[in-house]
Amino acid sequence: MKHFFSLLLGCLLSASVVAQTTLSQETQSYVSHPRGLYVLQHASIVDGTGAAPKTDQDIIIHGEIIEAVGQNLAVPEGATIIDMTGKSVMPGMVMLHEHLFYPKATPGGTFGVNEMSYSFPKLYLAGGVTSMRTAGSIMPQTDINLKNFILEGKVPGPKIDATSPFLDREGLGILEISPLKSTQQAIEAVNFYANMGSTSFKVYNYITRADLKAINETAHKRGFKVTGHLCSITHREAADLGIDNLEHGFMASSDFIEDKTPDECEPFKQHKSLLDLPVDSPKMKALIRHLVDKKVAVTSTINVFEPYTGREVVPGGGLQALYQDARDKVYRRWASKQNRDSLDYVLFNKSKVWEKAFHDAGGLLVAGTDPTYDGRIVAGYANMRLLEIFVEMGFSIPEAVKICTLNGATYLEQADTIGTIEPNKIADLLILDEDISKDIRAIRSIKTTFRNGIGYSSEKLFRAADGKVGIR
Repeated sequence: MKHFFSLLLGCLLSASVVAQTTLSQETQSYVSHPRGLYVLQHASIVDGTGAAPKTDQDIIIHGEIIEAVGQNLAVPEGATIIDMTGKSVMPGMVMLHEHLFYPKATPGGTFGVNEMSYSFPKLYLAGGVTSMRTAGSIMPQTDINLKNFILEGKVPGPKIDATSPFLDREGLGILEISPLKSTQQAIEAVNFYANMGSTSFKVYNYITRADLKAINETAHKRGFKVTGHLCSITHREAADLGIDNLEHGFMASSDFIEDKTPDECEPFKQHKSLLDLPVDSPKMKALIRHLVDKKVAVTSTINVFEPYTGREVVPGGGLQALYQDARDKVYRRWASKQNRDSLDYVLFNKSKVWEKAFHDAGGLLVAGTDPTYDGRIVAGYANMRLLEIFVEMGFSIPEAVKICTLNGATYLEQADTIGTIEPNKIADLLILDEDISKDIRAIRSIKTTFRNGIGYSSEKLFRAADGKVGIR
């Protein structure tokens, strides 16, 4: 049986190589290192396992596979040597709350979004994301087609776990969300989008407990997982109903509303309940223990809640990526919030403590950036910033890297092939011009993103998206 699975893995990897051998002219224009035989010499490595960084290491990449890692490795005949003196390597990021859309103005002042199928894949790859889950879509057919285009080498971008549209009842009034009218319709939606090609499912604010139970059962029968940005259902209820993942740390938790009405979303009460909850509340500790016991993963999107005062307009940089109207709008909001976001700071600081407590209690903390809301969170740039915030939260650099790499791979059940820098794994890794083992801010020095053994120029990918975010 073990031989069979080894043979199967070999066949799958071979098929992947074949699928990506022929790159389109568009994709080739961003390639700095075609698939081949490389030796990265004298690198500092943060390998994604959580272990202490290693210095003066060599990495041999052969095709799309990491062939060897160690000191003073023999250079294979015909290999291209990349001198990594003073530089560093980490695994490509595996991020679990990403989107392929950006906010827009809509009739009646409601929230709406536009698909960013041109700019966002480039930005994610430029910012070091080699695998991502979309965590909710507005154009599932586009996300699925884009996933396949990337795998076929037609366009550059990360590997995509394509999530269904937001499964929700009437309530938010977002034009791009079609509300469910019954639990039976929820079941039908899961099957419909699974047949289309969705590989994960996302429930939203106004879903009912009956809906969630049915969605979980239907998705699990087909081998897919369910995540949720909840409000009407508490985190504890969702865990008991079998959900796999909860989004936004504990900032979407409605567990602490006094006398909460079942199956009703009460956003103002939810927000106030978290403001009122002591940071060291025994109630929060009990919820964390319950989620850990139920093996429910929690996705940190801590960057979405980053305050404005004294911080970057676009966290991680990248204001130039926005088209002019979006740039002006984002800047105006940032300026208006200076020294007027004290409550944002309160919840931001609480969330940092609660997420770390979940991690330290043995929970699977995964990461994503959720580029939505007011447009300040931009693909790629936000992913780099997220690592920096994790270190601000008290995580060590190896722990922060692990959350953004191996933990995501573990949730996706792909830890055997991605998420760490180890022999026989797929060559998804980042070459940084600075040493990330010494300073997490080195994440902003990404020079090359290797995805499946092909090295892409981060600078070219970033520049290609300048002025495009919000348009395409």
